[in-house]
Amino acid sequence: MSTAERTGRSPIYDRLVRERGDVLAETRKVAEETRAQARQALDWSTVRQSQKWREERAFSAFG
Repeated sequence: MSTAERTGRSPIYDRLVRERGDVLAETRKVAEETRAQARQALDWSTVRQSQKWREERAFSAFG
């Protein structure tokens, strides 16, 4: 069994990571940050809560 088979990575990949950095790990990190930003930007829960609060406290001429 070769070293590449035992570690699951090839020597070429390891050399590229040393020379250029771990692009896959950096990509995963940026993707997770982007996902978190999108989740926050698309979170409308506070808007819905504000609308409900306004509706509960709104003046009604009929009620």
